[in-house]
Amino acid sequence: MSGFRAVYRSADLYDAVLAPHYYGGVDDVDLVGRLMAEHFGEPGERGELTIAEFGCGTGRVTSCLAPHARRLVGIDSSRSMIAAFETRFPRAETRCLRTQAAVAQLLDEGLGEAFDVVGAFWSLSYPLGEFFEAMTEDGIRPVADVVTARASAGRLVQDLLALVAPGGHLLALFFDSETREQRLVTRLWERIAPFPDGGRAYTRQLLLDELRAAEDRGVGWLTHTRRGGVAVAPSEEAAHAWFNHLHLKDFPTLVDDPDVQREVGAFVRDCTIPNGTVLIPSGVHVIDFHATADPLLHLPSQR
Repeated sequence: MSGFRAVYRSADLYDAVLAPHYYGGVDDVDLVGRLMAEHFGEPGERGELTIAEFGCGTGRVTSCLAPHARRLVGIDSSRSMIAAFETRFPRAETRCLRTQAAVAQLLDEGLGEAFDVVGAFWSLSYPLGEFFEAMTEDGIRPVADVVTARASAGRLVQDLLALVAPGGHLLALFFDSETREQRLVTRLWERIAPFPDGGRAYTRQLLLDELRAAEDRGVGWLTHTRRGGVAVAPSEEAAHAWFNHLHLKDFPTLVDDPDVQREVGAFVRDCTIPNGTVLIPSGVHVIDFHATADPLLHLPSQR
């Protein structure tokens, strides 16, 4: 399969080009697994959770959620990803929907406050960003009414929170837009169109602003940390595939531009170590909102 955004329509291509990310000796899946153990105990001790994962892909991060789950719902807009997910987790429920439609459907079905964990790992930036711009093979079209777009994106975050049961958690991983890698990606995409105010961090900041507002309303509390690390490509060829398929989404104006490829090539060579492995600087924002209306849970005697 080839063409614009083909990587999100082909589970095989996605898995082939995905570069593992490591932070202080653990990968991103382990980061989520540690959060799950911290909040709910080790898997097997409590396998009674109801979990919804948005942008589940082929189920890579799901592997650390599933042992905790009595009911597991995987949501992704790609039929190929959902098919791979169903093979890996045959007992899970699946919905092939975009995030906004899936959230609305779950709420319409009366599943507000039904999930102990609502997760979105590396995947929430896209549905939030879609309120501000439309990306097609012909280019990027920013919306005219940014105020309305901001309000609509904020409602999506509020609706995601509405799915979380009292005592449950909204968990998300976001890329760090200020790493060398992401600054390069930003420069390349801004050849096509500028990002909304705040640059490529705008979706993460929007999410954090909404969660802080929810904290102010007394419906829970937010924990937000940032960790630095690396994405690992086994060769320069694999690193180029990572950039062109994942970051540049096979967008012809970028991947067919010799200047873009030269800039990517220079970056990749600079990150290549003597054995040929490419260590790409990476950063992850770990976002954890604990939903509760009981402020006494902050106190030691209540934990």
